[in-house]
Amino acid sequence: MGFLRQLKEVSFSVLPIAVIALVVSLVFGLFDVKETLSFAFSVVMVILGLTLFLMGVELGLIPVGNHMGSQVMKYKKLSLILITGLFMGTIITLAEPDVQVLAGQVSELRPSVDVGALTFAISLGVGVFLSFAFLRTLMNWNMKLTLALGVCILFVAVLFSDDFFISVAFDSGGATTGSMAVPFIMALGLGIANTRKGDESASFGYTGLASLGPVLFVLLYGIFFSSSDGNVGSASVDAGAFELFAEVARDVAISLMPLLAITILMQIFVMKLPRIKAIRVFSGYVYTYVGLVLFLFSVKYAFMPTAREIGSAVISIGLFPTLVLSTLLGASVVLAEPAIWVLTRQVEEVSQGRVRRIVLLVFMCIGVALAVDIATIRISKGINLLCFLVPAYVLVLLMMTKTPKLFVSIAFDSGGVATGPMSSTFLLPFTLGIASSLGNTEMASFGLIGLIAVMPIISIELLGMIYDSRLRKQEEKR
Repeated sequence: MGFLRQLKEVSFSVLPIAVIALVVSLVFGLFDVKETLSFAFSVVMVILGLTLFLMGVELGLIPVGNHMGSQVMKYKKLSLILITGLFMGTIITLAEPDVQVLAGQVSELRPSVDVGALTFAISLGVGVFLSFAFLRTLMNWNMKLTLALGVCILFVAVLFSDDFFISVAFDSGGATTGSMAVPFIMALGLGIANTRKGDESASFGYTGLASLGPVLFVLLYGIFFSSSDGNVGSASVDAGAFELFAEVARDVAISLMPLLAITILMQIFVMKLPRIKAIRVFSGYVYTYVGLVLFLFSVKYAFMPTAREIGSAVISIGLFPTLVLSTLLGASVVLAEPAIWVLTRQVEEVSQGRVRRIVLLVFMCIGVALAVDIATIRISKGINLLCFLVPAYVLVLLMMTKTPKLFVSIAFDSGGVATGPMSSTFLLPFTLGIASSLGNTEMASFGLIGLIAVMPIISIELLGMIYDSRLRKQEEKR
């Protein structure tokens, strides 16, 4: 039943966007019969790969995360908790499929960027800020002030960065909160939060804080370690299917190896699970590996190239039709993203039904749809990303002062989980196609995921303000 449940969830995630893509492609005559069948096959492989991957995460990764969180808290050593956050946040992000997809696309457009170095910078950022998130909870620091300080630090680094790395950095912050990192961060975070009884806001905010780290570390990477070579590379996949599959299989194995090694050591010295449970956990890694290989191969071979072609074709007939399609795709991503349903369910449970998940979903749909529309307008008009990001984050900080503490934590987590697999593998290539068609490939290509990460924060903070206002009116009537 686990496989069928995951297959259903993933199908609902991928099929709406795939159907829209297929219809648009047929309307514009982008596909012949062979290409249509190739795209359909890639969609099936994406669904199968993501299903196996999520099954593996559920079987192997989440139990290890839960066990690690509970074991760490038993020792009650601050240094051990911080080291665990740093190390595990880094390791888990190295294997995150969204990060690998993003790093590959960055390298295609600027070949001087080393994929391995960029991936490590992103992963280290998650590790450092995840430790910081744990420290905030244990030291009972104010969440609003902590988030405000983090955002301010990011924009200090922005002053010394070029436009390309600013866009990539904010996209990196969104890409890290994907299908692998979110469940693990939540599992660890909930274990830490259990030490703060009676504070419902302590259960949230870990994903939001952790997603700030990659932004800062990619900016620092761009300032200190990246070559200034701005040559634009080809965005197409030149390798044949077999060569591409072999390359993906090798890269995934390298990414998962450290995490597998940690799990083996934990089983020997800490967990000591019975044989049947241990086999179940390690079978999860097999599912994760096979699923990741199928997923990444399929999106690189056909899924992303199709999205680029669609973006290029639609913008050629005008901005308005492109905005209509952007809105539709943005809303589809929110309604279909499994991580969003997990978060909204958790919010409803923690708030004891006071915050309804359907209301959260509506406000998140509005936020993400606006983000994709803004990205489309920005690219088509050649507007600098900071013209949107700076006012957006200023608005976030101003609204934060009037938003209840619970909703601030939920808002930043919402911005993180909204940037799931479909954002990196379809929406980003879609905007790459728009930029390429308009001849503004490099500087305008990235920034979409960063916008998707910030706009739901604004919409959920607005919801929190509305919720607080209604609550006060109810109290006044009593």
